[in-house]
Amino acid sequence: MKADSDKICSLDSLRSGERFRVRSIDDEIARITALRFGMGEGSTIECVTRIPAGPIVVRSGRQEIAVGRALAKRITGRQE
Repeated sequence: MKADSDKICSLDSLRSGERFRVRSIDDEIARITALRFGMGEGSTIECVTRIPAGPIVVRSGRQEIAVGRALAKRITGRQE
């Protein structure tokens, strides 16, 4: 039986403090946008905070980025 952390989910489902390893980005424009922010497939992202009805602030490497919900829904992976 797999742990809950093994579930595939989208970036927009993360809560503050949770870490996420990017598995896939579902379209080319979203992939290019995510790569600009250092969020390519295989990278680890940490959720800093979720702004109610707004973006999700994530830490990727040494930078913090506010990611809009539309882009966050297109980025899937596994919680760590």
